[in-house]
Amino acid sequence: MTAHWVFLHGINNTPRVWTPIIQAMAITARSLSPEYPPTADIDAIARLVWDECPDNAVLVGHSFGGYVALAMLAQRPAAVAGIALVNSHARADTEAAQAIREQSAQAADAGKYSQLVEAVTKRVYHPDNLSNGHLMRHREAEAIGYGAARFAAHQRACARRPDREAVLRQFTGAKLVVTSEIDLVIDPAEQRSLAQRCGAAFHSIGGAGHMLPAEQPQRLAAHLTAWGRAL
Repeated sequence: MTAHWVFLHGINNTPRVWTPIIQAMAITARSLSPEYPPTADIDAIARLVWDECPDNAVLVGHSFGGYVALAMLAQRPAAVAGIALVNSHARADTEAAQAIREQSAQAADAGKYSQLVEAVTKRVYHPDNLSNGHLMRHREAEAIGYGAARFAAHQRACARRPDREAVLRQFTGAKLVVTSEIDLVIDPAEQRSLAQRCGAAFHSIGGAGHMLPAEQPQRLAAHLTAWGRAL
């Protein structure tokens, strides 16, 4: 059975962030990149994605998309051929992190979404990429497409999600963890440790920060393609 690739985007992004990667992998005809509704429930989002995609799915989730991928895996493990987490992890939020997310959600509800996006830009991109006009215009367009309602809902969904490391560890299909050289959002050492604990392959890509799919799409596509050959 042919595997069907499902690409799951992160917060402040839309499915368009995956387009260069899907094109580089030459899998357009057997790929899906859904847009999530403004729903504050990871499991509900996962069920909606499952409604769109077939069995034998290869789930590729970036950041928040990794949380969705893990929820999908928890719901239907037999339908998953492989899972790749990109700048993501499996643990639940701490109480402190939950409080920060709620503050961000409330700020977005109050009309401060664009300021929130601007405030974290330096934190989510590699320093060398902050002067890249194309990337910064892409960042702005993605945020506009994503919007404040999704941001607020997905922040709350993150805060409420359960720890799913056991789900990843028990999965016997193909597993991959990909991190950036510099990730100020999720520590690359933490991601490497997760891969080791869960028996996943691991790769680190230079020249990128947390926004790896946008910053180094060709390198990420190459790693995903090589991993996919083993499925």
